[in-house]
Amino acid sequence: MTDNVDGFASKIIAGRYRLDHPIGQGGMGEVWAGYDLRLDRRVAVKLLKQPAIGAAVFGAISDSIRVDLEAAAETARLRFLREVRTTAGLTSPGIPAVHDAGEDEATGGLYLVMQLLQGAEVGIIIDETDYVHDPLPVSWVAAIGAQIAAVLVEVHRLSVVHRDIKPRNLFITTGGIVKVLDFGVAALRDGGETTRLTRIGQTVGTPPYMAPEQVFNSAVGPAADIYGLGCVLHQMLTGAPPFRDSPSMSVTEHHVRTPPPPVRTVRPQVPEPIEALVLSMLAKQAEQRPDAEYVYVALLPYTMTLSQLAGRDELDPCLPFVRPMAAASSATKTIRTAHTASDNPISETEADAARELAATLIEADQFTQAIDALSAALARGGPERVLADLRLTLASAFLLAGDHRQALIEFESAGRSLARQYGPEDEDVLHCQYQMALCHAALGEPTAALELLQTFLAAWRRREGDDNHRSLEARQQIALLLAVVGNFQEARSELTALRNDFARLFGAQSGEVAGIDQQLARIERYGPQA
Repeated sequence: MTDNVDGFASKIIAGRYRLDHPIGQGGMGEVWAGYDLRLDRRVAVKLLKQPAIGAAVFGAISDSIRVDLEAAAETARLRFLREVRTTAGLTSPGIPAVHDAGEDEATGGLYLVMQLLQGAEVGIIIDETDYVHDPLPVSWVAAIGAQIAAVLVEVHRLSVVHRDIKPRNLFITTGGIVKVLDFGVAALRDGGETTRLTRIGQTVGTPPYMAPEQVFNSAVGPAADIYGLGCVLHQMLTGAPPFRDSPSMSVTEHHVRTPPPPVRTVRPQVPEPIEALVLSMLAKQAEQRPDAEYVYVALLPYTMTLSQLAGRDELDPCLPFVRPMAAASSATKTIRTAHTASDNPISETEADAARELAATLIEADQFTQAIDALSAALARGGPERVLADLRLTLASAFLLAGDHRQALIEFESAGRSLARQYGPEDEDVLHCQYQMALCHAALGEPTAALELLQTFLAAWRRREGDDNHRSLEARQQIALLLAVVGNFQEARSELTALRNDFARLFGAQSGEVAGIDQQLARIERYGPQA
């Protein structure tokens, strides 16, 4: 639908939102400034990009390319929907508010209506700063970093990892509030995809800000966002990210191999504690990086001074700290209701009904309702066997919802209960152990994941044999984790042995063998030479 305003044709979305002018490109769509005609307010409308492929073009391409294009379009659609759900569920002042979302009946296109921001991208501020004569004030860098860290405290608490922290995804509004944009890639953190450690060719992130574990296509946790923020802090302080392509090495190879340069070698006036903080955030091993709350606390003392920046006073990110503006405590923790027994213990029939209801809700992507239904059933208490099955279903619901921390807790509890009843090598007990390992990996804890997977594999092989699908999958994931923790020699050895087994089982030209070859090539590229 179109309308005519001030002599110009304007497009109306969903009969309510008039698009005024484009203001940017998001990860999966174009963003327009517009108006909510019903409430008479300014809004930003994000539209999903749809591939413009006509019937004539489809007729000229192969079936395989057509399938690939259709799959890419569906992936973009699911990603967009996940961004809608993820962003709508986040209430931090550092994330643009979501007002509405839906599908335009006229075009079938998906749209997301958000708060319209006034200010400037951090990337533009960096580009316009003269780092030779007037670099960005340290107080600005600290205040921007502290605000981003505060957002990360909140989203990490909710088991969301952004995975693409970079200057172009950071925005300073008038008044100095920093907003973190574009949760489109974060929206893919669901139990069906991101807990697998062996997705080939699907690296997520932007190379100059990509953590080493992202380079290996590993499941990434909160530490990847800390690394990205460390890269941004380095760039704000010096004018350039810590690593760039060089004649002998790509930027991604530098992330894996090259020690990060101290910022004081470029800008000696930077306080030593800030230099030390940035270096710790750029640690190669995810587990050696500080968490977001530590970063927030470390930067906070440097945010209390207003600093002049020509023409940018209204964007000073120190304003919220100096005025001050009240904010949610970074020490606040999510508190979940404990499962406590009641006077009305649940029966096996009622527990089965609760699990069936949860399955229906999960199928409809209504994870919160499924989790609440299962938690209410568990709160009634009952026979240990019945409660263990409920808890196992609850753990799976948390996993599918992307809450890996809570899923880990529930899988661990269910596994202990099942082990008491059926022994340590029961199939469900080992399933819990396997899922716990994947949760640790998704949370950026590769050492714990590796130990659990190795323990699981030994027991699973005794039970199911070497050629079982899960045995082979666990071996592949173990090899990738070995590379992530820097044990490249063992990773090569495991992958080589696995390649031989895949060739024997599936054929030398199989997709399984091709996937192993890609992993070996990646390790040869980024790992130290044997």
